[in-house]
Amino acid sequence: MRPAVDRPLLLLALAFGAGLLLPHHPPTAVARGFLPLLAVVPLVAVRGGILPLAVLAALYLGAGALVGPAADAAWSGAEAGPCARHLREAELPPPGTTTSHLELEGRVRGNPAIGSEWARVRLEVEKARIPGQDWRATRGLRVELGLPSALAPLPGDRLRAFAKLDDPPPSTPRARRDLAERRRQGVACVGRVEADRVGVVDEATGWWAAIERARRDLARRARAALAAPDAAALVPALMVGDRSGVQPKLRDAFADSGLAHVLSVSGLHLSLCVLGLYRILLALFRWTLGAWIDIHRWAALAALPFAPLYAAFTGAQPPVLRAAVGAALFLLAQALARQSDGWTSLAVAFLGVVAFDPPSLFTASFQLSFAACAGLLGLGPSLRKLIPRPPRGTTSARILGHLLGALEATLAATLATLPLLALHFQRVSLTSLPANVVAVPIALAATALAALAGAAGLIAPIAFEPLLFLAGKATELLAALARFFAALPGARLFLPLPSLGVGAAFLGLLLALALYARRPRAALAMALASSLALGAAWLAPRPDPVLRIDFLPVGQGDATLLRLPSGEAVLVDTGGGLRDAPDRADLDLLPLLAERGVGRLRALVISHLHPDHVGSAPGLLSRIPVDEVWFTGRALEGRLGAPIAEAIATRGIPLRRFAAGSPAIEVGGVVFEFLGPPDVGGAKDEPLFGDNDASLVLRVRHDAIAVLLPGDVEAEGERALLESGADLRAHLLKAPHHGSRTSSSEAFLDAVRPDHAIFCVGWRNAF
Repeated sequence: MRPAVDRPLLLLALAFGAGLLLPHHPPTAVARGFLPLLAVVPLVAVRGGILPLAVLAALYLGAGALVGPAADAAWSGAEAGPCARHLREAELPPPGTTTSHLELEGRVRGNPAIGSEWARVRLEVEKARIPGQDWRATRGLRVELGLPSALAPLPGDRLRAFAKLDDPPPSTPRARRDLAERRRQGVACVGRVEADRVGVVDEATGWWAAIERARRDLARRARAALAAPDAAALVPALMVGDRSGVQPKLRDAFADSGLAHVLSVSGLHLSLCVLGLYRILLALFRWTLGAWIDIHRWAALAALPFAPLYAAFTGAQPPVLRAAVGAALFLLAQALARQSDGWTSLAVAFLGVVAFDPPSLFTASFQLSFAACAGLLGLGPSLRKLIPRPPRGTTSARILGHLLGALEATLAATLATLPLLALHFQRVSLTSLPANVVAVPIALAATALAALAGAAGLIAPIAFEPLLFLAGKATELLAALARFFAALPGARLFLPLPSLGVGAAFLGLLLALALYARRPRAALAMALASSLALGAAWLAPRPDPVLRIDFLPVGQGDATLLRLPSGEAVLVDTGGGLRDAPDRADLDLLPLLAERGVGRLRALVISHLHPDHVGSAPGLLSRIPVDEVWFTGRALEGRLGAPIAEAIATRGIPLRRFAAGSPAIEVGGVVFEFLGPPDVGGAKDEPLFGDNDASLVLRVRHDAIAVLLPGDVEAEGERALLESGADLRAHLLKAPHHGSRTSSSEAFLDAVRPDHAIFCVGWRNAF
């Protein structure tokens, strides 16, 4: 890598990004006036040497601090948070013990995020009122409004809606990321339209709205023309960035196989389309005007407008914006007969995106996109040196060249993004390398065909459906490959959140790999030091062994994690949605386990077959190793039990039945006593009990401390526990049946006499 003075924009981009991370942020309006000046000054200072560059870096550091988003993303309670403050200022009722029901009117900012059923809209509220009362002007109130996808407005539309507003707590890793993103975007409240009562009172007329109309129209026509479900879902995603038709199972297959980046329009897609157009124009000009014009310059100038146009037409997400800037710089270099530089292009893209939208720096998509590009630039040369290649000019070199190039690029991007995957999603796919090598060429073909179909839909309708047909076949093959690689062992491994020491040591290994291409000895020394640091971080003494109990925040449901003194873990119930909600293991439960460093369970305990207790069990059992499953003996069948039984049988997990009278067992230094359900005739079940009263009741003892986990027992179950004569005393009680009035009788509480009680309930639950 050339010295920093030869790539000043790279240093300035790093300084600006570091400034965005500083905790103190004065008003942003003051700083934006300086940004044009900061964009021009480096052109004058490139030849000035190290000292002027250092001064410029300090200026960029300060500029980043000025335009940075709010640093405080903490949740201070619904009654005291920004939602409540904004509503109180407007003399409107804030959320407290209940949500705020208001009529809102305001402008839609940015593109709505449209899913298969629901859409999320960022609304700049201009006035609000209690229904039937006078309007109140609001100042700076931004709301993230949820509404049915079919009612999604256009950017710039003025909406009027009846909505309930809230400021929910960030309980899971995903919820914490969402809260931090909302805070950085200045969004104060989360809202949901009530009874579809929403309408557009003033339609947007700008160019952004026109592009969004065209995007949605093309996606609608594509879905109508494609019969195969996979094609109807994926072609609009690749053509115009519309992923609303991609169902959760298909999305999970792409995530598990390491092909999730293929689903969203990214730099790969833009580079293929825009630079592919440049190649086509180059060939066309060579054949027609090559004798009269500089074909490289004019082909580059002709293709240049399509970079921002493609980015806008596919949703203008950070990865696409980054690629648009990079492609535009390459084309400008061709037009000016200059040599383009990858690191400088990446730095300009970074500065352009974060100066326009500072909060994007903190999003997972932005970080993963730029980390992948940095990995390609920094690690690629070393990987090419380390991976042997056949001699040039040979048949094997021609056959294996592209394959090895794809392998090196995928490996570089995977290594560079691994820390971020652990930080944001706590998972990695071991099938990512082979999946990308095999599937990315097909994805490129599908993307090219989808882009051509989109262009035909706008300017040559006669070619629209034939190109859609070809794109559909390519996406069907792509979906089949994603499902195949997702089904292989190791397709999804959950990673614990990396500690500071582990993260620093891994970054040291990456820097050593990047250094290897130019200074092998220094790289080996750095790799050895980083490996020793990594080993020391892993082997560092752990805290004194104790029993740790986490009542996991899985909403309206139960999931109790027991981390035993031995280092093993037992999970009692898994939580899950109510009624017909999908399995939420991937969204809530598994990330909660991963951030606690739990990647294997000594036992999964199933108290009873209700969705709020076992709805996430199938996903859990299929994702992480479980040594055995404990349950009451009631048949694992029906809508809830059958998927659990199938997952247990598929992975060969032993089943153990327990009930009142089963001998206590010791696991990892903790004693588990089984107090219910009553064991009638050795069936480990009371057939006259309902599911709640037949819950598996555990009394967990460690040293002098006892914890009672009674599932959802109600009056009959509590009476049976009292009549059994079992010792029910416990220091900590999980309130039976979520604190329902059917449970926690006076006699039962007198027998337990807990010092503390835990109620497992969902935020704003309907009970």
